[in-house]
Amino acid sequence: MIFWINIIAIPTWLCLKHHGQRARGFIFSDTAIKTALMVKGIFKLPLRELKGFLNTVFTLMNVPLKSPIHTYINLRSA
Repeated sequence: MIFWINIIAIPTWLCLKHHGQRARGFIFSDTAIKTALMVKGIFKLPLRELKGFLNTVFTLMNVPLKSPIHTYINLRSA
């Protein structure tokens, strides 16, 4: 399996704008959530294991990113 991360996608991983609601703003962008859900579907991983898998892939690729935790993915998957 080959993983490829575009250099343009790295700055868009974190969400820099507020969503307009009263609560705390989003930490991860929609791109990060969609990517995590895509990897979850491909490897058939539970949400709790997905974070560790993505963080390991990012470490091996030497990419300065972190995976969203399972609660962020679950809440924003809709």
